[in-house]
Amino acid sequence: MSSSDPFEIMKLRVTKALAGFSKKFPEGQSRYDIASSKPDKSDFPVPDLVLFMMRNVMGWEWSGHGEKVRWTVYGSFKGLPVILELRKFGFAIGMEGGEAKDRQRLVNQLKTALRHVETFLAPIAQHQVSLGEASIANRFSEFESRYRFFREMADKAYAEAKKRPKKRKAKEGEVAAEETAKSFMSDMVLDLNRSTRANQKGFYYSTAMVDAYFSLLEHRLVLLRAFSGKPLAEGELLDFLGSKWDAKLNLIVSDASLSAEPLGKMRDIKERIRNPFAHGGFENDGGSIFFHLPHIGAIPTNFSRFGNSVRFSFIPIEQEAHADVCAIFDGLDELLTTGPLERPHRLMDAGVDPSYDREQIEEYHAAISGTEADLEKFLDRWGHEFMMHANMDY
Repeated sequence: MSSSDPFEIMKLRVTKALAGFSKKFPEGQSRYDIASSKPDKSDFPVPDLVLFMMRNVMGWEWSGHGEKVRWTVYGSFKGLPVILELRKFGFAIGMEGGEAKDRQRLVNQLKTALRHVETFLAPIAQHQVSLGEASIANRFSEFESRYRFFREMADKAYAEAKKRPKKRKAKEGEVAAEETAKSFMSDMVLDLNRSTRANQKGFYYSTAMVDAYFSLLEHRLVLLRAFSGKPLAEGELLDFLGSKWDAKLNLIVSDASLSAEPLGKMRDIKERIRNPFAHGGFENDGGSIFFHLPHIGAIPTNFSRFGNSVRFSFIPIEQEAHADVCAIFDGLDELLTTGPLERPHRLMDAGVDPSYDREQIEEYHAAISGTEADLEKFLDRWGHEFMMHANMDY
């Protein structure tokens, strides 16, 4: 091998960092007889990199799937038997004998060596992503739950603001009537304050809902790009991830006539509500900037268009505006879950983690373009494999 070979260079650096480590493991030694414990999660957040380093780089023996165990590698450190193992409940390190300082030195050396491995793998990872040979974790349910939470809380707050105050029964007599009138006035002030507070809560939750929905939309469009079953060109994955949500939507909804109306409404929500509250209160059309008109006062630089600003009302988003936004979101949801996107949505809703390589996308295409039985068979197989790996039931 040439001394300029990246793998060999990395291997030399890893070997140096792992001084005292050896692939020798006592013959007949059982891993069950070696006491083990879990290091801090932050020390080895990606345990599979340890498998690659010790098995593929250092040549340690290993065993594959076992009961609640995904993999185990076997070797020694300072002459003491060592196992490194990924179990259902996390990464574990076992060492026969030694002191606490020996274990800590083992951990520190592994962490140092992993940095060399990651430096070697970084350009490989970037190249694979550029080819689309990558996957993305499906967080659809998490993003949707956050959106639904804020929407429900906003609905409750606005409903509270609309509640009619309880009527107080009038008392008889002049003095009693005067006391009743004072009580009515007090009740009116209290009810106005209650309604204002509830509307403010509705506004806070509604803006959080809007922001959550745009995040949900970005995420679901990325997932649907894979599940739609159309192969990606080289470099398209990164281009797609870097494009704006409206460009993504146009690629997912191939019929421009269907996406034109929701696109326009979503852009209006983005400019009028989402961007000002997500970007420090600044509006793109100048509605947040005022110039000083001599002898008059401060005038918004968007002039009469200020009437469309969320700041035009005392409560920036009132119940009617909130309801309109929800109706627009519901309309877009309908577009993304019916017709040609009904089956891709089912893959996403089932929690499938999409892969963007050509072979996997062809499988998605077969599932969504076949019979109902084909789709159910794919989902059943994926669900079985997911639960098997999640629970390590091999």
